[in-house]
Amino acid sequence: MASNEDIKRILYAPPRGIGDMMFSLPLLHSLREAYPNAEIRVPIPKDKKDVLDLVGFLRRTQRYLPKPSEDPLARDRWQASVRGDTKEKYRLEKLIYETYLKDEEFDLALIPKDFTIDRIDCPVQICERDLRAKGIDANGKHMVERFLGFANYLGIKRKICFDLGFDKREETTLNSGWRIESDKPYVVLNLGASLGRKIWSDQGYIETASWCLDNGLNVILVGDRDCFDRASKIQGEENRILNTVLREGYSFNLANFARLALRSGAVVSPDTGMLHVADASGARVIGLYGPTSPLKYAPYNNRDNVVSRHTIDQDIQNISAQEVIKRLERLVQR
Repeated sequence: MASNEDIKRILYAPPRGIGDMMFSLPLLHSLREAYPNAEIRVPIPKDKKDVLDLVGFLRRTQRYLPKPSEDPLARDRWQASVRGDTKEKYRLEKLIYETYLKDEEFDLALIPKDFTIDRIDCPVQICERDLRAKGIDANGKHMVERFLGFANYLGIKRKICFDLGFDKREETTLNSGWRIESDKPYVVLNLGASLGRKIWSDQGYIETASWCLDNGLNVILVGDRDCFDRASKIQGEENRILNTVLREGYSFNLANFARLALRSGAVVSPDTGMLHVADASGARVIGLYGPTSPLKYAPYNNRDNVVSRHTIDQDIQNISAQEVIKRLERLVQR
């Protein structure tokens, strides 16, 4: 392989979620330090491009990856992911990369999957098969450690760093231009998740919000458009709850959500990308887990602040508000 100084273009192809990009930050910072002359390119769907801006030093590949609504391959890949068919998901993922990255040139490609990409021009491609062959097994480890296995393979210094490229001094602003200013400490309740089985109960949020208000904390609700009706129910007639959830889409970009989270007393959220953006920003977070394992997917910098049903019944709905409030009490009194 070429010397570190000679490597000019690195392809990093993580799973597509925002959370996966946050878990990748230590590896990305390690690559940036080890290969100072290289640009790091990441294949990503157009609707996730904000994550590249949030990280600050990444560039996208020449073509965006397709969303499920744009390409049958992407639709079938998503369906395979939902039903847990990993083999089929990876087969389709490989086809998508070979279609959308065809003929792109890189000096080094890191692919946290069990395949390489045949139709790119790249002399060195490293995938998870290569890591296992070298005795680097990520089985059962946190995703941050899984991705850092590539640093181990390359023999570069591991840098546990979650720095993001957003300006922490700017005001927190909605997409509408309206600024969020709070004269009291506040707690952020994130209502949404990519899968319905990850979503916590309305009653849990209502009781948690009530405790916050009774203890001098304002509440800010965030979520995507699928959360609109739930957010209205949780807010009710309470004007101390700021409901930012819109019918037509998310009300923040990622940088503004990171600012909101960082300035909060705490963020309460199921296992979803916004939880991990908050964690990477330096916020205090409480992660709610049911079907996913916190051993692998916990907010890395807040691994002790997790309420989980994963080893019991995997039903997030059975998490009680009192369990969450107990952790909130500890965080907001620091």
